[in-house]
Amino acid sequence: MIDKEVIRKLILQQLKADYKNAISSACAAHEAATNEESKAENKYDTRGLEASYLAEGQSRRAAELEQDITAYENLVLVSLSQDSKIRLTATVVLEDEDENQRTVFIGPTSGGMKIVLEDNAHSEGERMPGDRMSCNRISGGCIVVTPKAPLGSALIGKRVGDDIALDAGGCRTHYEIIDIC
Repeated sequence: MIDKEVIRKLILQQLKADYKNAISSACAAHEAATNEESKAENKYDTRGLEASYLAEGQSRRAAELEQDITAYENLVLVSLSQDSKIRLTATVVLEDEDENQRTVFIGPTSGGMKIVLEDNAHSEGERMPGDRMSCNRISGGCIVVTPKAPLGSALIGKRVGDDIALDAGGCRTHYEIIDIC
């Protein structure tokens, strides 16, 4: 069975690295905004103003990341059975009409983050033809989705065997839920 604590640790690791980068960027932008060279030389010179906007944006991003870190540190991970409804902290394996499979983790924040997991399926790291992934055999990784995202909201409350359909870019894609944990 996939260890959700590993997923949480990987998410936190990425969030903390992003936070560190955001703090560094905010400090650099603040320095640029307050630097002697940023003073306006005429009424059309906006370098200092632009740098201050950048510093503000970077500071906001750092604050958002700090909230995301807290959310994942306080997140209660729930084990789900095959009969459970999908909810926050579920790991879900989906299969489309072409039998392409993808794994998602329903998280409170940080939608779109890709988590790379060690391959539990085969020592060579490849899925064999006809193999179906399951929570016991995640291949590659998973994507974090939030309940507010179209995919997340479509999954919440569903069960193994249910189908969902998503519209994206003018195309409709159907998925079957083949495993949850």
